[in-house]
Amino acid sequence: MNKSKLLKGAGLVALTAMLPLSQAAAEGNWGISGWINEGVTYWDDGVGSDITQISDNGTTLGSRITLSGSTDLPNSGLSAGFEVILEPSSTGGLLGWGTGQTNQFVSQGATGFGTAPSATSGDINNHDIGVLGNSVNVSGSFGKITVGLQSMPTDNIAVLEDPSLTLWSSISPVFRGVGATIQGVTGSRATWGSFLTCNFSGLGIGIDCNGIYRSGVRYDLPAFGPVTVAVGWANDDIYDIAAKYKGAWGGINTQLALGYAINQGGAAGGVQVGTEAEVFQVQAGAMDPGTGIFGSIAYNAEEGNGATAGSSDDGDAWWLKVGIKKAFNSLGDTSFAFQYGQYNDQFSSGDTGAGITISGSEVERIGFEVNQYFGSRLILYGVWENLDLSVDGTGTAAAYGGAQDLDMFTTGLTFFF
Repeated sequence: MNKSKLLKGAGLVALTAMLPLSQAAAEGNWGISGWINEGVTYWDDGVGSDITQISDNGTTLGSRITLSGSTDLPNSGLSAGFEVILEPSSTGGLLGWGTGQTNQFVSQGATGFGTAPSATSGDINNHDIGVLGNSVNVSGSFGKITVGLQSMPTDNIAVLEDPSLTLWSSISPVFRGVGATIQGVTGSRATWGSFLTCNFSGLGIGIDCNGIYRSGVRYDLPAFGPVTVAVGWANDDIYDIAAKYKGAWGGINTQLALGYAINQGGAAGGVQVGTEAEVFQVQAGAMDPGTGIFGSIAYNAEEGNGATAGSSDDGDAWWLKVGIKKAFNSLGDTSFAFQYGQYNDQFSSGDTGAGITISGSEVERIGFEVNQYFGSRLILYGVWENLDLSVDGTGTAAAYGGAQDLDMFTTGLTFFF
């Protein structure tokens, strides 16, 4: 066959296939946005220590690439849009180490967190890219309806209501170190995430217990001034509702969000204890634009129906951050903040040795952080965090009395595009 004719034919087919796409692109608004977030963590678990380079902050605030677009629908007064979110990661989304703490990572087994690197490899060159979200929406005077894999109404309820937007250095869920083995423990090889387990989803993160992109339908009602309300249904028999306020009181930038979700799908829906779980979450944040002083507080309460042996069916957690963010230099804003959190009675089954019965647990979290902004494109941050464990129950004195703290210092960079 003549190569010239073959190339011309292939080119004609390609141009023909691209024509509808080009016409559509000319009629709408399309874009690529997101951020890349990478960090270096030094950790000390009381037995060993090391330095690890990873994609920081788990899912949602980890690196992401968003493809989005919208267009007006002719003669209808409606508009339609889509969103596809990709997440490149070098750790499967969660920071943690396996037995021996030799730069190994373990999976939390939760949907959307990727695959953990091999337990036999000390290297973590396990890079992956996954689909976080994939949805289409239609909006008009009635509000907005979104169908597909998406952020449901109570996702990030206890995360994003921080007017300082110092999110990449620390948020209320625990991501760093949740897969790390707790050292100094006899009769058990528990990880930190096994004492931060959400009944609702099985995530070992303590707060934001419906913090998974889910396949379902979401309806955002028309805004009521500064108040927005959304309701949702997701596979399998998960329902939620959330309300948010964003405004200014007396010159103070103020944000408030609260949400309730119920999972009636049993184990197939992700409930780790019993056949049903409920979660209530709230976060409030405020910032004085004059002084730069800010603060936010988050609370999470869960209840499961019929816990399996060794698991809590009624846990709660709260987390606080206070600080100051101002342009102390010519580079951009600088922030300094302190964080404190308590994660209570979130122990899960399968993490304890024989003869140990847990009746209560508490993970205490303390941290300090510094963020340096370089305009609106780059953040350089450093954060120190400490996790401390206390356990009540039969046989726990010997098993957990010598539990070592986990100390972590992370330096990270976030670039926005």
